[in-house]
Amino acid sequence: MPLLRRKRLLAAKVEATPGTAETLANADAAFNVYNPVPQANIEVETREAQAGFGMLSGVPGSRAGSLTFRTEIWWDGTVTMPSWAAILLPACGWVDSSQTFNPTSEAPGSNVKTLTMGVYEDGLRKQLVGAAGTFQIVCPTGDMVYCDWTFTGVWQPVTDTALLSPTYPNDKPLRYATATTQFNSNNLCVEQITFDAGNTVTLRECAASAAGFDYAVITNRAPTITANPESQLVATRDDYGDWLASTEAEFSVTLDGISTSTIEISAPKAQITNVQEGDREGIQIDDITYSCNKNGATDDQELQIIFTESS
Repeated sequence: MPLLRRKRLLAAKVEATPGTAETLANADAAFNVYNPVPQANIEVETREAQAGFGMLSGVPGSRAGSLTFRTEIWWDGTVTMPSWAAILLPACGWVDSSQTFNPTSEAPGSNVKTLTMGVYEDGLRKQLVGAAGTFQIVCPTGDMVYCDWTFTGVWQPVTDTALLSPTYPNDKPLRYATATTQFNSNNLCVEQITFDAGNTVTLRECAASAAGFDYAVITNRAPTITANPESQLVATRDDYGDWLASTEAEFSVTLDGISTSTIEISAPKAQITNVQEGDREGIQIDDITYSCNKNGATDDQELQIIFTESS
């Protein structure tokens, strides 16, 4: 009997001990996700046969895996953080402090986390343990804001497991509309903005594990922003001048949420690192890349996500 690709869901749970699998339950699958794709990355070491051509049976090596998927950016505007933020962001090195998530330069432990992640596929379960990741938040003008995630972890044996029965979020995703978008105090009129966390994720090798890996660790990050605002006169917005002057300034997008709530994505010290001329149906635009630099003497504030609840 064929398996139906649309009958799949994602579950994820924070691990109490990095690299130690958690039991996934219905509540751990409270995500609206699009196209979750788990992939094994296991190299088989080949062995040549003796005294002639041919091969002996190969030996599978270390057992790594990846998982890509998309979630909506949603929030009910209350003090409770949405599951995509509360569960997935700490496994990407982003830690919540008073409803503001900042990237944190730490190995998994008390603040930064790893996840047990399972994709349930119409009767199959493919699972990663000790997973850590990176992400891109995409804001297309007029449309819903979404996040593309890439996680790396330790691949587990595939099992026959029935689909979970979670209670899915019913809040609508935020749209990139009636939003405030600024760089260096100048308003930008754009078609799309992408915030890239820019994490480097490395699996920690350990021979004590049957998989050859213990868990994933974020070892570096270089967050960036790409945007395509309409071109302006130098007197209004001097992108090329800021590029050559290595100008650092705040880049921010504020999204309207439910009632008076907002989600702001902000880079306090963004710097233009490239400008290329472009065209949007006859309107001249600038395709711009910004690096998100260290916020002066303050560590771990290159980029932040700020939740402001309804008043």
